[in-house]
Amino acid sequence: MLAFLSSEYVVHLLILIGIYVLLAQSLNVTFGLGQLFNLAHVAAYGIGAYTTALLATDWSAGMVLCMTASVLISGVLSLALGLIAMRLTADYFAIATIACTAIVSSLFINWKSLTRGVLGIPGIPRPELGFDMYDNYNFLWLTWSVVLGGQVLLYIVQRGRFGRSLRAIAEHEKAALAVGRNAVSIRNVAFVLSSAAAGLSGSLFAYYINYIDPSSFTLTEMIFVLTIVVVGRPGSFYGVIGASFFLVLLPEPLRFIDLPSQYLGPLRQLLHACILFGVVWVKRASLFPSQRRV
Repeated sequence: MLAFLSSEYVVHLLILIGIYVLLAQSLNVTFGLGQLFNLAHVAAYGIGAYTTALLATDWSAGMVLCMTASVLISGVLSLALGLIAMRLTADYFAIATIACTAIVSSLFINWKSLTRGVLGIPGIPRPELGFDMYDNYNFLWLTWSVVLGGQVLLYIVQRGRFGRSLRAIAEHEKAALAVGRNAVSIRNVAFVLSSAAAGLSGSLFAYYINYIDPSSFTLTEMIFVLTIVVVGRPGSFYGVIGASFFLVLLPEPLRFIDLPSQYLGPLRQLLHACILFGVVWVKRASLFPSQRRV
C-alpha cells in the first residue's frame, strides 16, 4: 500500500491527468460547444501517438518535429473526414465518426509494415531537452507545460468569437445563418482544432508510455473521454478539467482492494459506465442548453 502512495505514483497520476485534460478539453470543442457527437476523437488521438512513435523510433526525430507532425497529420486527416461527415446530422454524424474510428483501428492492426500490428511499437525514446526525461518528475513538468499551453489556446477558442459562433450554430443554426455565419466552415474548423489537440495529447502519451499498440485507441477509450466531458458538463471549460481529475483518480482506490488483477479492469469500466449512465439520467434535460427561440 505504501508503494502506491509514493511520490512516483502521484507523479504518474498527474501525468495521466494532464494527458486526459488536453484530450477531453479538445473533445469539448466539438461535442460541448458544437454539439457534434464526435466519436472519431480517439482516432485522432491514436494517429497523433503513432506519428510520434514512428518518427521518434524510425527517424530519431526531435520532440518539436514529432509533436508538430502529430498535430498537423491529425488535423489534416480530420479535415478529410469532416468534409464527408459534416454533410450528415445527428445520429448519422455519430455513425460516420464511429466508422472512421473502426477504419483507423483496423489500419493500426493490419498495416503491419508501418504500425507493426498488434505487436505495437516499443522503445519510443523520451525527448532530449537537456534534462533526464526518463525521470518522471522532469516529464511531469514537460507534460503540464504543453497541457497548460493547449488549455490557454482552447480557452481562447471557446470563449472568443469563434466559440460564440460555434455555440450559436449548435443552439439555433437557422438564426446563425441569418446573421452571416457559415455553419459548414465553422464546424470544419472546430473539427480540425479538436483533432489537432487530440493528436498533441497522443504525442504526449506515446512519449510517456514508451510503447503503443492498437488496444490503447479503442471505443472503450473513447467512452472514457466522453464520460469526462459529460460529467464535467458539455461546454464547460473548468468542468471538464475538474472531471478529468475526478474520473482518473476515482478507480485508484480499487488498487488497494485485495482482488485478482483480472478483475480490476472490468471493475474500472463498470464504474465509469455507471457514472456515465447516472449523470445522463439525472441531467438528461440540461446536458445541452435548450434551443433558443427566435
